[in-house]
Amino acid sequence: MPDVLNSRQLNRATLARQMLLERADMPLEAAVRFLGGLQAQQSNDPYIALWSRLAGFRIADLSALVVGRRLVRATSMRGTLHLHTADDLLGLRPLVAPFLKAMWTSNFKKRFGDADVKAVQRAGIRLLDKSPMTSGALGKALQAKFPSGEPQAKAVLLQVSETLIQVPPTRLWGNGSAPLLARAETWLPPPHKRPLSRIDLLRRYLAAFGPASISDMQVWSRLTKLSVEFEVLRDELVVFTDEAGRTLYDLPDAPRPDADTPAPPRFLPLYDNAYLGYDDRSRLLAAGDVKRLNILAEFKPALLVDGIVAAGWAVRRSKERATLSVEPYHRLAKAHRREIEAEGEAFIRFVADDAATFDVEILPVAA
Repeated sequence: MPDVLNSRQLNRATLARQMLLERADMPLEAAVRFLGGLQAQQSNDPYIALWSRLAGFRIADLSALVVGRRLVRATSMRGTLHLHTADDLLGLRPLVAPFLKAMWTSNFKKRFGDADVKAVQRAGIRLLDKSPMTSGALGKALQAKFPSGEPQAKAVLLQVSETLIQVPPTRLWGNGSAPLLARAETWLPPPHKRPLSRIDLLRRYLAAFGPASISDMQVWSRLTKLSVEFEVLRDELVVFTDEAGRTLYDLPDAPRPDADTPAPPRFLPLYDNAYLGYDDRSRLLAAGDVKRLNILAEFKPALLVDGIVAAGWAVRRSKERATLSVEPYHRLAKAHRREIEAEGEAFIRFVADDAATFDVEILPVAA
């Protein structure tokens, strides 16, 4: 019978893989590759995610890699924006293309109109190859040429059929303007086909997210029928079960720290694959707290305390003062409050380094 891993053991394994037990001394590009990309729906999210994971992280270093076209932000897994290495983006997009196409068909095909899809694609490519443009401008220009249907449906068609990168100066730290889009073929140097196999992606997923189930990886990637690849690698993997009886797979030599390993507080961005990268997200939650990760409801950036999502956070600015407000979901031990205040002091100085004064406040427990 496989060994059973309890939620605390899974929690510590996840934190270790995600560089959240202790900050890693790893180059930025290597860290983004190891993590399989970073959620990037908001401009600042990858910066916050890496500040909490890497020793000595600096905003300017990440921005330089984006400007230098080494790291790129584009639609990939789950149809969401991720920051990837150039190699990973070009390798992943063919793998997730069927999901992206299905997403467009389900949500936008009825709003597309009667234009020929291939003709719209060709026209969109010509527009994008002239210069980067926003999705809104792209949709408007295509609508002028193909007047039936809706502009958004046409713009999204290009976003799922072409690998469109959100290019600087948009999407850098603090930039909230509408993203400029450029095709990978005009933004990145060749080759523009850099194959990534499903087998290699499986190994990498387990390295960064294991122990995990087949359904966990399928939710993370939106690839289907992954049981085939898991079976191919079965002899390379170790097998566990969780307390609910789910089968979990892992790489033999990957870290699985003791359940009592101390876990310092860590501030996460609004979206983070540390919890979005699973079907069963209970390894980072207290019992009954699934609602804390409901991205369709009221949702706050997460603060991990002793390894679980124990609070939300927000930054408030008033003239030259910056205040970090922490909203606990449960009563905090005194030792944890001290740790949060210390980490919070460093965090607020990172996210609001232009402020003159800094405060950290821990609010009453949320209802």
